[in-house]
Amino acid sequence: MKPDKNERTPYIMKTSQHFNDMSNLVASQIMNYADISSRANAIEKWVAVADICRCLHNYNGVLEITSALNRSAIYRLKKTWAKVSKQTKALMDKLQKTVSSEGRFKNLRETLKNCNPPAVPYLGMYLTDLAFIEEGTPNFTEEGLVNFSKMRMISHIVREIRQFQQTSYRIEHQPKVTQYLLDKALIIDEDTLYELSLKIEPRLSA
Repeated sequence: MKPDKNERTPYIMKTSQHFNDMSNLVASQIMNYADISSRANAIEKWVAVADICRCLHNYNGVLEITSALNRSAIYRLKKTWAKVSKQTKALMDKLQKTVSSEGRFKNLRETLKNCNPPAVPYLGMYLTDLAFIEEGTPNFTEEGLVNFSKMRMISHIVREIRQFQQTSYRIEHQPKVTQYLLDKALIIDEDTLYELSLKIEPRLSA
């Protein structure tokens, strides 16, 4: 992206920051619990929330949560994960397969293609597509003409994004939930998260 991306694409940058904030919040809330059982329960709760996001076709939300659970600070907590139920682990595996980046998000694209609106796709998937087109396809042909083939590819992606903006959700606003999700005071930074992870479950001696 251009150096002035915050000015050129403010809403994309805000969306990206929101994704990171939500993922950080999930990881932070899990790490807030000192005992193993409470952490395991927190993981099960967030996996259940991710599945609700799936039911609402909010695949961005699914990815926010699964990416949090796959952070090294959370993923390495073997004793905690041992307390998580088999059903939850199976559900998480199913969710991760749906939003996996494998095959250029093949499963997610197929899921979005077949779901009824409203839906929230993962914007990063489309940004990757646009970056691939921008880097791999010239703006002009060898004859110096505008490369309309490239423009059509970009147009197709933009049209696909816009179609998900046409239908709104009808969900009652919950101020307390909104306040909780947007409270950055609840977020623990990445380095501190890992330090806490090592403190509650130290590395095993070789």
